[in-house]
Amino acid sequence: MWIVNDLNLKKQARDLGVNFWQTPGFLFIMLGVIAVVIMTATFYISKNYDSPELLVLAESFVVIVILVIGNLVIKMVEQIIKLNKMKSEFVSVASHQLRTPLSAIRWETELLLSKFRKESVSGKQRQSIENINTLSGKMTRLINDLLDVARIDQGRLIIKKMPVNVVAIIDEALIGVSAVTKTRNIELIFKDKKKIPLIFGDPEKLRMVIENLLDNSIKYSTNYGKIEIKLSKKGDFVTFNIKDNGVGIPLEQHSRVFDKFFRSDNIVKYQTEGTGLGLYIAKNIVEQLGGRIWFNSVEGLGSIFNFSVPINIKSKN
Repeated sequence: MWIVNDLNLKKQARDLGVNFWQTPGFLFIMLGVIAVVIMTATFYISKNYDSPELLVLAESFVVIVILVIGNLVIKMVEQIIKLNKMKSEFVSVASHQLRTPLSAIRWETELLLSKFRKESVSGKQRQSIENINTLSGKMTRLINDLLDVARIDQGRLIIKKMPVNVVAIIDEALIGVSAVTKTRNIELIFKDKKKIPLIFGDPEKLRMVIENLLDNSIKYSTNYGKIEIKLSKKGDFVTFNIKDNGVGIPLEQHSRVFDKFFRSDNIVKYQTEGTGLGLYIAKNIVEQLGGRIWFNSVEGLGSIFNFSVPINIKSKN
């Protein structure tokens, strides 16, 4: 499968934003073809002519061609790395600049909502203020996601290590989504939460992972759906399991689930909102915590997402 992906020059060109003949894959193929042609020609020349000078010239030509094309590949890779670094720096700076005015907008709208009673403003005016506050909150979350992605790409995501009660974090997350699940008649079940030891990780980042997985399950579950959460201790790890009976993920797109900005085709039909950054961020956080994340999904039947994190050594017994 990976060989097919490497030879898909159109996909490489689309992903890198270059012409197909500028992709590393195309240049490597050309390098191999030219090397084979020249070495074959060298073989027949040396077979028909007893001239060592001619053989040396032919081999020198092969080396020169390989060096020239190899240099082109290296320059292309260097250019891609530089552009990626510039993109990450731009996203980081832009996100920081945008977060300040958005925070000010949220503070002002919250102040207006708390200062003026319902009698002093009309229902339409209050609804407009609440809409502004809600939309600014969504923009703030998007900007925070972009900042986390930029930190991950630059290797600057800070992960704390301390004892954490994962049961308490899940309970808080469930309270936060209770209004949405009640509105859509989605049943939430949290099983096996007794006798779960403390884990060793970052409470803030762990909450982000759990909220991302829970948010995905809710968004992609149909009304009157069911979501089950389980915790279990396996060896030196606590495993989190969330199962839904939602739309699922097509089999051919499983390999891209944890990619940046990925959203499966069938999910876009049901849910237009979303950035496709949540699972990318979750995967990087879990791996930096010393755990791993995986999933099983069948289109039309639902998904099961799992992640494991190390147990705090002092709470093992």
